[in-house]
Amino acid sequence: MVMPMESLNIFTYNAQEYIREIAKAGTNSDITLYHRKDGDRIFTFIEPSKYPDKLSSLTDSIFPADIAVISGKNLDKHFGEVIVALDLMGKKNGFIISDEDKKDIIKKIISNTNLRNYNIFTGRPMELVDQLSDVIPERKLNGNYTLIDHFFKVRGVGTVALGFVLSGEIKKHDKLIISDIDKEIEIKSIQMNDVDVESASTGSRVGLALKNIEPESMSRGMLLSDKPFEYKTEISGNINIHSSVKNRPENSYEAFVSDMMRYQRGRVENNKIILDKKIPVIKNNIVLSNNNIIPRVFATLNF
Repeated sequence: MVMPMESLNIFTYNAQEYIREIAKAGTNSDITLYHRKDGDRIFTFIEPSKYPDKLSSLTDSIFPADIAVISGKNLDKHFGEVIVALDLMGKKNGFIISDEDKKDIIKKIISNTNLRNYNIFTGRPMELVDQLSDVIPERKLNGNYTLIDHFFKVRGVGTVALGFVLSGEIKKHDKLIISDIDKEIEIKSIQMNDVDVESASTGSRVGLALKNIEPESMSRGMLLSDKPFEYKTEISGNINIHSSVKNRPENSYEAFVSDMMRYQRGRVENNKIILDKKIPVIKNNIVLSNNNIIPRVFATLNF
């Protein structure tokens, strides 16, 4: 019997020289995933390979991550936007790779953000692995949710979906509801790091063989759950604009939900966003972006 494996999911930015030395590249699209297995622990590194040109590459990479590893060797506007996105998405734990002479300025940059407790790291790649091995992730989402980010057909297997178990546990032969189309599907098999397993718990990076669905009807950001989904096309609440935003928007403007591996267009009117399409709601806040605001990831809507 295969023993359960522990997982740690790590958002990375501009740290390729480190990650490529300690992990093996896997799925590659607008986000690139790297994997490393040490004993019974799997590390999944998530890189926004189309950022900065594609903003959703950044926010899609951040959402499922437990912690972040980012490089502070280039303190440019993109580094600043990454800091703001991590701050708005509540990623409170991580490492910033830095040269010795930049440590103080980086500490100042993050001092008033959720990143203020990040470790400033000046060591070698394998020393980073040692520190990551000591991380105990904090996961707060309740319920049973698995997030899908890639999907395709495999001859002899059928529909395969890749994703993250955000909360709860999934098991082989589970019958679950897939969001957006509200259809019941069955998990035929589960793999972690190319190994067949009977179940996968919170934080696991999984490959799922699915029954009763075709890839053509799937999209990134779909969720699997054991309960029906709640949807919203209008969300009212408090919009909290990040302190770094200089050109604050007017009362009515275009905005995108840039959260939960979704990039859904809508329009903000006062403290409400009206969406072009419904989205499933699994938490009480969302992150907003707008390509005409600097930084483009600019606010949270809490409801």
